[in-house]
Amino acid sequence: MVRVKHNQSSRRNYQNKNNFHSNSSNHNVIQVGQYGFFVTYCSTKESFVRNEIYNLLNRFADQLFGEEFSDEKQLDTTDLNDLDSALENEKSKLNDSKKTKRRFQIVKSGTKHSLFVTTTIPLTSINKLIESIFQTSIQSKEQHSRYVERLLPISFICKAYEDDLRKLIIKQEFLDQIFVLTNDMELTNNTIWFDVQAKKSNNTQVKSSHLEEIVINDLMSRKSEDLNGKILKRDYKKPQICILIHVIKSLILISIVKHYDMFKKYNLASINLTTTTAMTTTTTATAATTTEGEKKEEEEEEGGEQKQKKIIFDDDDDDNDDDDDNNEETND
Repeated sequence: MVRVKHNQSSRRNYQNKNNFHSNSSNHNVIQVGQYGFFVTYCSTKESFVRNEIYNLLNRFADQLFGEEFSDEKQLDTTDLNDLDSALENEKSKLNDSKKTKRRFQIVKSGTKHSLFVTTTIPLTSINKLIESIFQTSIQSKEQHSRYVERLLPISFICKAYEDDLRKLIIKQEFLDQIFVLTNDMELTNNTIWFDVQAKKSNNTQVKSSHLEEIVINDLMSRKSEDLNGKILKRDYKKPQICILIHVIKSLILISIVKHYDMFKKYNLASINLTTTTAMTTTTTATAATTTEGEKKEEEEEEGGEQKQKKIIFDDDDDDNDDDDDNNEETND
């Protein structure tokens, strides 16, 4: 048997290629430390869903935070006349656009029919963006999406271990996110009523009930001095703030939201459904009222015609009676 010796250079090239693919694939997958939006959809065509997500988020982000790219700088007439300077300007713009990170970037979430959207918007503003989408869809009663179902703001991501979750909720950023949402609320006795809900998918190592207990015990044990004079208490029925824990494979996604019931658990499809049903009920009600009004008008017209006929008939009888009286007088 003859052993074939492989060159070390070929092995190194093979390892470098594998490292390159692994590093490049990590950029397209959800990672620890990111924040953004978790999206579920109801379509098999992911390209349509991606376009809808980009259009929806960019439209409302432009209204709240301004356009993503500022207006291009105006060039001098001397530069426009010079072809070389114009080409260099275009090259510099292309290089700048490649270097700058986009406002929204879709990556894989790790589960079917769901995506994760990373963003450059500040952490304290992601809830504002999602709330504006839901509030406008409720107030305007217009359908803003076709494929998107749930649209949740994700504030924190950590590894799916209890110790990592404990380290995360101890940070001041976690409490600051709660304070930002409760600034415009009317608090009775400076108490913030909250609730914790945990769900998991594609994970069998962590129990959702244990994760809920970790967060609840930590928040309930906090003193008012650490909470800016406020108190955190749990409420099952009508909480002011909901802390949602989503376990997806080896990661924990944490959402801190308000108006959880009003926004139908942040399900945009169900809100679109309620708005469409409300519009159909209003249209049917208006149609029923119009038909009833038309029927009343027709009945009134028919009654008027019958009255006119009766009056004409009575006049004819009176004329005949007068003729009979005249004939009797002539005979006498």
